[in-house]
Amino acid sequence: MVEIIPQNHFEVNTYVLYDETGECALVDVCSQTSGEEREIIDFVKAKGLKVKYILLTHPHIDHLCGAEFACREFNLPLSMSQDGLEVLKTAGWQAEAMGFKRINTDAIKINAILPGEEISFGNIRLKTLESSGHCPGSLSYYNAKEGYVITGDALFNQSIGRTDLQGGDLDLLLYNLKRNILTLPDSTVVYPGHGPQTTIKEEKDYNPFLL
Repeated sequence: MVEIIPQNHFEVNTYVLYDETGECALVDVCSQTSGEEREIIDFVKAKGLKVKYILLTHPHIDHLCGAEFACREFNLPLSMSQDGLEVLKTAGWQAEAMGFKRINTDAIKINAILPGEEISFGNIRLKTLESSGHCPGSLSYYNAKEGYVITGDALFNQSIGRTDLQGGDLDLLLYNLKRNILTLPDSTVVYPGHGPQTTIKEEKDYNPFLL
């Protein structure tokens, strides 16, 4: 099951992935206020869930700003790409530039992961897919059994991630999308970092950046 909880003034989608076992993962916890933090806590408690992973698609501040809270609240490390650690160090000026509260990245324990790894909790298996181009160290999380992929800011409904920020690379983004994401089954549901869900087929057919 996938629960979408939009958060902060950039309306980033925080995802809660869970199943009948009650184990879950949080993806891109981006709470900016105490009220948004409470929304995450209340959902987890209401469903009787046990958080096993806190996952990050990429280390931009709008997706990262709730990580310190989540890691502290659930006593877990932040699982993210090894290749994104240098960008993580820039979280301070990212926050100032984009109107977010500062976070103490030194207080966040990191569990570095690589593309191709499998993340397991409950009966859920997620495969990490290389998705860099919008941001170094971008990962997508693919659940083959349930037929969905969480793409962060790599792929949106009829759009793709911008590449004019630090470390952005349009050619790399298009390469990773065509090699790792668009090769998934057409019926795969795409859950992006912002905006509504879509499918692989819809993006193949209608995304102007991929035609």
